[in-house]
Amino acid sequence: MSANNRRIRRIIVDMLWEHGPMVKEGVAQLLAENKTIRTVPSPHSLSSLLCKNVQVRQVGREKVENAIGNQSYHAIYDIDRFLIRSKDNIIQTRTTTVMTPAEKKRAKKCEPCGRVRVFPDNSTVCLHCIRESEAEQGTPP
Repeated sequence: MSANNRRIRRIIVDMLWEHGPMVKEGVAQLLAENKTIRTVPSPHSLSSLLCKNVQVRQVGREKVENAIGNQSYHAIYDIDRFLIRSKDNIIQTRTTTVMTPAEKKRAKKCEPCGRVRVFPDNSTVCLHCIRESEAEQGTPP
């Protein structure tokens, strides 16, 4: 994966955290307004970046009408709100392919699940395992 796609994937997650759920056209518009992105990915590349990101989920569909009147459904994307509950959780849920070099140095392999993640402070397991154990115990978010 190119360094540009890594950066774009990190920016997309931050934008979805700040702006909430949106279709890929909304993501493209916000990327175009972002000063650190030179070129906005094509619609197909953007769909791939959204679908392959483990931090992003498809949360619904929206009926969209194009310029000539045809209607179609577009997927609405949002971050995994069950897993990511604060801005700090974003870094703790990134895969190694998206991490910055500094984050890769802090990352460790979680023994129960095998994921390589940045662990929360004073924790011996990753955030995924913490959230799974909360769900099993019935702890509300």
